[in-house]
Amino acid sequence: MSRSAKSVFIFGMYLAVIGLILLFVPNALITPFGIAPTEEVWIRLSGILFMALTVYYVLAAKHEIVVIMKATAFIRMTIIVFFTAFVLLEFVSATILIFAAIDFLGGIWTFFLLKKESHFNGNN
Repeated sequence: MSRSAKSVFIFGMYLAVIGLILLFVPNALITPFGIAPTEEVWIRLSGILFMALTVYYVLAAKHEIVVIMKATAFIRMTIIVFFTAFVLLEFVSATILIFAAIDFLGGIWTFFLLKKESHFNGNN
């Protein structure tokens, strides 16, 4: 497994953990970030979606699917824009930017590894 694939795999494991928490104990994760506790099903559905994304990340890493790894890097780098907007619109506490920073840094990590492995030089 290439280093870029390992970065995507590790991020997939991070998503799996977040997904499991959202599925089984969602309020433990969301309340410290200024999101009101909820018993509604949407938060648990979000956990299932996180776990579904995990499958794509793991498969992309395992099979070295470069186009998917490039897409995940880009998407993870843009999450910070949306989370910042949510904070500025006062939808959520600024502490949510911790997750945005993790996504952003993970995206940068994968991007630079892909670049180092020449995947952005027309070689895939």
